[in-house]
Amino acid sequence: MPVLGAIAENERNKIRSRQREGIDAAKRKNVRFGRPSTPLPDNWKDVLMEVRSGKKKAVDAMKELGISKSCYYRLCKKINL
Repeated sequence: MPVLGAIAENERNKIRSRQREGIDAAKRKNVRFGRPSTPLPDNWKDVLMEVRSGKKKAVDAMKELGISKSCYYRLCKKINL
């Protein structure tokens, strides 16, 4: 049985090295990995300015934009106007 384990480990190492080569080749071609980013809502800047000026609450802005609380605050942090 130790022989089968050694063969399986060797095969797994080959698979990993081929996978790494493919990932490196894709990165050289500027391929993006992961989930695609979603565009900002059209009225994002207007709503954000209303929240920052105090005319609107953040909760109301989230409902108007149709985004979650975590998404709203992540966008606020990312796009510092």
